Amino acid sequence: MTTPAPLARSHPLRRHAAALLAGSLLLATAGQAASEEEDVITSHGIATFGELTYPEGFEHFAYVNPDAPKGGIHHTWTLGSYDSLTPFTEKGDAAEGAWGVFDSLMVSPDDTLGEYYGLVAESVTYPPDKHWVSFKMRPEARFSDGSPLTAEDVVFTVDAMQNKGQFRYRAYFGEIEKVEALGPHEVKFTFAEGASPRDLVPLVAGMGIFSKAYFEDRDFSKSSMDPPLGSSAYQVESADAGRTIVYARDEDYWAKDLPVNVGQNNVDRIRIDYYTDQGSAFEAFKAGAYTFRGEVNAERWLNGYDFPARRKGDVVLQEIPAHTVPNAGGLYFNLRRDKFQDIRVREAIETMFNFEFFNSRLFHGVEERVASFWERSDMAAEGPPSPEERAVLEAVLDDLPEGIGDILNDPAATPYAGEGSSQRDRQRQRRAIQLFNEAGYTLENGRLVGPDGQQFTFEMMYASPDAEQYLSPFAKELQGIGIDARLRFVDSAQWRERAETFDFDAMHVFIPMSELPGIELRDAFGSEYANVGGGLAVSGVSNAGVDKLIDMIVRAETREELRVRVSALDRVLRAMRIRVPYWVRPDSWIAYYDYYREPETLPEYSIGIPGIWWADQARYGELRASGAIR
Repeated sequence: MTTPAPLARSHPLRRHAAALLAGSLLLATAGQAASEEEDVITSHGIATFGELTYPEGFEHFAYVNPDAPKGGIHHTWTLGSYDSLTPFTEKGDAAEGAWGVFDSLMVSPDDTLGEYYGLVAESVTYPPDKHWVSFKMRPEARFSDGSPLTAEDVVFTVDAMQNKGQFRYRAYFGEIEKVEALGPHEVKFTFAEGASPRDLVPLVAGMGIFSKAYFEDRDFSKSSMDPPLGSSAYQVESADAGRTIVYARDEDYWAKDLPVNVGQNNVDRIRIDYYTDQGSAFEAFKAGAYTFRGEVNAERWLNGYDFPARRKGDVVLQEIPAHTVPNAGGLYFNLRRDKFQDIRVREAIETMFNFEFFNSRLFHGVEERVASFWERSDMAAEGPPSPEERAVLEAVLDDLPEGIGDILNDPAATPYAGEGSSQRDRQRQRRAIQLFNEAGYTLENGRLVGPDGQQFTFEMMYASPDAEQYLSPFAKELQGIGIDARLRFVDSAQWRERAETFDFDAMHVFIPMSELPGIELRDAFGSEYANVGGGLAVSGVSNAGVDKLIDMIVRAETREELRVRVSALDRVLRAMRIRVPYWVRPDSWIAYYDYYREPETLPEYSIGIPGIWWADQARYGELRASGAIR
């Protein structure tokens, strides 16, 4: 569930996912004008907390090269397979980037957090309590076949997502009470009573817009390999299910000269090849079969790139400082299973994960162990709770799960840390066995058995072969304390089936976390999603106290309130021991053939590839002629 080569937040092939996961937004005050006729505000953009960075009439985002040349190709890869070009349905595995063919009312720049500026929409209007919001749309907006994009298409989109989209989308859009076309180019959203405009405004601003006419004779709920009618800078050019997807830049793209698009969408084509494993994908890169990859394996990064194209200077390695909240990686327990109900069992298994040894022997010491679900942010819980955080926790204390300790006074939970001098850490073993003993398990003839006399079994499911380098020794360590520990490698089809039916003990997965958390937390940790298969609710957390904390986060009215409440949730999730946490590194690692060019300064919150990068076509020709690129 990772993307080896992530796309820029503002790029069309990433925009819709960013809209759903970017978190909560409030409407800004900068550049806004109050109407004399009504108590409403009209603005060119919306922001989370405080003022908009870009004033009305701005020419382009600060980090782009407005004179970047057009042309060339961005050729990258991903793991797994796909059998659908419709990412909004329950059925099928959608192609990477499939959401990106649809434009949205507004887009978010990569140098700010929680700010949206007009794309299909010219402006946004709302009252002070924000229980409704309307968008004035650009009359020139078009779908790729030249048909107009109107308010009726927006109305159709919301109706389709509420009634026929994936379950999580239906829930998100379900808090929209009414959507109305006030005219051909104006659409109004009214939110349900008690809903949070802080999340719903960016949701509707950032949603991909579908063509009502296109779906008149098509079933929206069915998976399809027919390229849908989109409106963005890139449309599907060709699709070979499970092998390759190619998006081509629309030369007649209606919005190519808008300020939010200047200096962006530079390459003519974006091609994504699918591979079954990391090893074969890397060998293909070395041979020039594709030209850009994000690297996740420390051994490969430090020692694997000494190949001819790299030595000749045809391949460039770049380490870019990371500033964003990383995906919350880990081995997530399936809390729906009885054997994981006792927190001490989960903590014992977590204790046996010898990160210090793995880091020194496998990762060359470059990784940093994570504890928080919001690493690299001020929302990560640290030490004992502050008075402000204590007040939040006290409000939900009676509803929190048993066994999480003195949450009001204890330091935030961190993983067990050993010396890392050897793989077999006796002190670590003693601690884990003690926890199992407290939970009612005993060692009998080298087998860890429960009150029922059965040996404790633990199966780890993963789909990335790279994970085996640390999951395999982890399994051996668990076996060393009497656990029947096993690994189960699955392909993408098996992964989907098992995830949807919760057929796993623990899952190797990376859950996306937001810089501005909001309603997406319900999808990952809320009770209403705990038994929705195939979503973000991997562990199946179902606790009234967690639900209340999420509601408090959704309704935070200031950045400081948000920080305190997210920190409280982070503290609780960590104390619940729902995963064996992994690690992060301080930099993003990328490798590419030397024809990619980038702006002088990359934005703080994104690598920007391929959106704001461009291709040196002369250099590309040289690399092709020399045989470096196939």
